[in-house]
Amino acid sequence: MELWYTHLMRETIDQDSLLVQGNRACALGALDAGVRFFAGYPITPSSEIMEVMARELPAVGGVFMQMEDEIASICACIGASLTGEISMTATSGPGFSLMQEAIGYAIMAEAPTVIVNVMRMGPSTGRPTTPSQGDVMQARWGTHGDHPAIVLAASNVADMYRLTIAAVRFAQRFRMPVIVLADEIVGHMRESFSPEIAGRYRLTSGDFDFTETYIHPEMVREVHPPHELGTLIHPHVTGLIHDETGFPTNDPKKSEQFLRELHDKVVHHRGELCLYDVKNVGKGRVAVVAYGSCARSARAALKLAEQEGIPVEVLHLYTLFPLPVEIIQELARRVEFILIPELNLGQYAREVRRLAENWTTVVSMGRIDGNLITPRDIVDRLAELVGKYESA
Repeated sequence: MELWYTHLMRETIDQDSLLVQGNRACALGALDAGVRFFAGYPITPSSEIMEVMARELPAVGGVFMQMEDEIASICACIGASLTGEISMTATSGPGFSLMQEAIGYAIMAEAPTVIVNVMRMGPSTGRPTTPSQGDVMQARWGTHGDHPAIVLAASNVADMYRLTIAAVRFAQRFRMPVIVLADEIVGHMRESFSPEIAGRYRLTSGDFDFTETYIHPEMVREVHPPHELGTLIHPHVTGLIHDETGFPTNDPKKSEQFLRELHDKVVHHRGELCLYDVKNVGKGRVAVVAYGSCARSARAALKLAEQEGIPVEVLHLYTLFPLPVEIIQELARRVEFILIPELNLGQYAREVRRLAENWTTVVSMGRIDGNLITPRDIVDRLAELVGKYESA
């Protein structure tokens, strides 16, 4: 284990494992993935990511910048990415709102960067130290216009490490910003962790072949080390719709072609981008679909439900967008109803219902009081639903 890992530990569990906070594991994953530029502004409950990057980036030849606000932070990351640096920022709800216009610019300019949003209760200042999953739809549709999105959701400390690495790889491969969502519980919890153990956690997806990059022709020259800038033709970068030259166009056909290509590079590789795990496949009469801290409760609820004679299948989603269409529809065909626990008023449940309602009933289980949805809460709701459908 490299020496700088020891800065992340609270205490040693054994020779190969540390007790690590989720936010710090996120920073560790970023460093291991090659992130060498971080710009940010401190905000609860994500600030520990920034603190670790401030300490560790200079030690590995990277650059850390504390900016005056979140707008400047995301813009600095976009600028760094256009020089060939792997960049990242981290924030929470209010800062994420400020970043939205620049996220749209990064999508249009095909500038790869990673944005970590450790969610807290809102709107506005809300309750800064309280968990929430209220930014799910903002992560998908926060910036204006029709645009693609890659959004991952972490449920534990190991996820914060490995999904940050996946986000860096996806950003570089598909030349676009990638968002990692966590909630305050995941960001601040501490668990036994080592990078080696995290690498063995199961993720189901297409293969992780990141050798091919999807990028528009005019952007190819942008992906080069900073020291080579003087030897190459400088490309034109714009937030306007542009053609293969990189310069703006008002041609209707070229405009539509450009926007469809932005969508298609994500949609056509959904099988690779959609990370998930299924427990008790085909054995459940009912199913729970969950993400983030609620997925932890759902996995624990599976054991309780089995003890109480309720056959349950659990679909744990690590990728929220692009939507795992085929995965959800296959599940919908197998079960009588789907329960979706989340720390909001049913934001993702609406998406699942739209995909699954032809085959099954989708029930939202939202909570917005600042408390965690417990395994017991999920099992009690499942028992209530099973009883209702049996008596119908």
